[in-house]
Amino acid sequence: MWLPKNSSGSLRNKSPFRSPDIESKREGIKVLELSEKIKEHFRNPLNVGEIENPEGMGTVDNPVCGDTTKLSLRISNGVIEDARFLSFGCAVTIASASVFTEKIKGKEVSWVFSGNDEEVVQRLINLIESELGEIPAIKLHCPPATVQVFLEAMAQYFGREERAELGPRIKGLIPLVSVYYKRGEEEA
Repeated sequence: MWLPKNSSGSLRNKSPFRSPDIESKREGIKVLELSEKIKEHFRNPLNVGEIENPEGMGTVDNPVCGDTTKLSLRISNGVIEDARFLSFGCAVTIASASVFTEKIKGKEVSWVFSGNDEEVVQRLINLIESELGEIPAIKLHCPPATVQVFLEAMAQYFGREERAELGPRIKGLIPLVSVYYKRGEEEA
């Protein structure tokens, strides 16, 4: 990979290949600090891949940054037995999907959707954020995309199971997730 050099012949700190939110402290620009949990799940993500013939599958393009996440679910007897994801995204997007798929496995669908709509969305977001630790304000839009892709997969599942009464409720949760995409905008 070619890296540009400055006038003294040494490599420049500003690489054209580097994300604009990650720059050198020597230049007085803040470095994006990620928690050890985020780094761990980014470097060694859990549950990467696809489930063959899944009961539910969803795909989401994050409306803030364009990261794409695909999630597939294996559900049997009302329990989420397996969850797998594929993602083309940043460290926080990948870490969010890794944590979420691990946390959601073994959960009863009835538990996931118990409570009012706001409680359900908050519970799903908290599954990610409680595990990852502090997420930089500029990256707070990443966990909601994982929740949204899960809701898309569950809506497909309920459609296949001919449980029409739950499909509209699940679809109705998706707009509630949009509030979470806006967090951190004023700080970014």
